[in-house]
Amino acid sequence: MIIRPLGVSLLIHLLVVGVFLFLFTHDTPKKPSEPLKIQIASFIPPSTVQSPTPILPTPMPIVPPKQTPPSVQKNTPPLPPVAVVKPIPSSVPAPATSRPAPPVPQPIQPVTQPPAPKVIEAPKAPPAPPPPVVNVEKEFLNAHLGEIRGQLLQNFKYPKMAQKLKMQGEVKVSFSLSSDGSVDNVKVVESSGFEILDEDAVALINKTASTFPKPSKSVRITVPLSYVLR
Repeated sequence: MIIRPLGVSLLIHLLVVGVFLFLFTHDTPKKPSEPLKIQIASFIPPSTVQSPTPILPTPMPIVPPKQTPPSVQKNTPPLPPVAVVKPIPSSVPAPATSRPAPPVPQPIQPVTQPPAPKVIEAPKAPPAPPPPVVNVEKEFLNAHLGEIRGQLLQNFKYPKMAQKLKMQGEVKVSFSLSSDGSVDNVKVVESSGFEILDEDAVALINKTASTFPKPSKSVRITVPLSYVLR
């Protein structure tokens, strides 16, 4: 085809023109840069500089003073003599100049110091009330009387002889409970009317005392024990 040779020839021409331009731009010598010239102004020494001539003020014209003609004295007649009267000394002496009276010394007032401020004492707090008297026995009974009755009911047994004889009644027993859990001075406060029931109530207290709660100090306790047949 004709198009391919034409393109090759164009490519060759372009290469030749590029090589030519490259060689032309590198072969041309560059002009050397001209040196920078600096002109220095001529310096005039201070001796050659002419100082300006001072301008003197114009003198004022001198005016001579005016001369006044001498005054002509006229011949005047002399005045008559004047009699001089001398003062007659008087026998009364001249009053003496009074001297100022010396100042009267004023009494020195004593310096009184202001009274010292009164120290107001704070009101004293009222004494603390005495601690309330604690009734140990009452508190112990309120807290543990129910427990003591429960322990007595657990260990309660109806006497067989009283049961056969159909003995019934209520016994109130009083005793002292110590802090170590022991009981003493067990007494029948109110009898049931039967000796067997009263003796059984005292024996029940002594047998169950080891299970009672222990107080902080010895207390007196009274409990009722009912014997009822069912």
